[in-house]
Amino acid sequence: MNRSLLVAKAFAQTSRASLSRPLVPARGVHSTRTLLKESPEHELDWEEFFQLRKQRRLWERVGALPCAMLGLSGGAALFATLPVDPQQMFMGLDPMLLFGGSSLFCGALGFAIGPSVGRKCYRIMSTQTAKMLDHKEAEFFKHIKANRSDPSLSSASNPLPDFYGEKINSLHSYRKWLRKQREHERKGTFNLGSKRK
Repeated sequence: MNRSLLVAKAFAQTSRASLSRPLVPARGVHSTRTLLKESPEHELDWEEFFQLRKQRRLWERVGALPCAMLGLSGGAALFATLPVDPQQMFMGLDPMLLFGGSSLFCGALGFAIGPSVGRKCYRIMSTQTAKMLDHKEAEFFKHIKANRSDPSLSSASNPLPDFYGEKINSLHSYRKWLRKQREHERKGTFNLGSKRK
């Protein structure tokens, strides 16, 4: 018994001594933030993941505006150069109305393509962060897939809430999403409980 106490005390002293020494990397002293950015094995925690996801969505939204303006101006420039005969109808429509609608369609198409351009710009500007975000997002969607309610339990009075978890932007909203999924499952099974085993 005394021997085990001595071993425990020796272990405690060596672990305290090893924890009291500062962690200095071999290359020199760097800040923690730069070490985390440089190390590929750094795992994002959930709060960082949701913050980076918000930042990426902001890039996507910002990317939509210039693409929409570019599409609108490009469509207007293209249709302004086409020869127009105001006397002749085209498919039963006034050509000016048709060209104006086509220009607006080009702007809407640019607005639809804009988020993809914004996401690509985000990936170019922060490559390492984007890789970590993709890895964590795959893990996040595994959680979503495992915890979402069965879609076959949906009805007009019991719609499935947020199937892909797109509205989740924090741990609090994730817990709220989980509660809604359980409530949907409970209503779909008439309070008999989960179908999961």
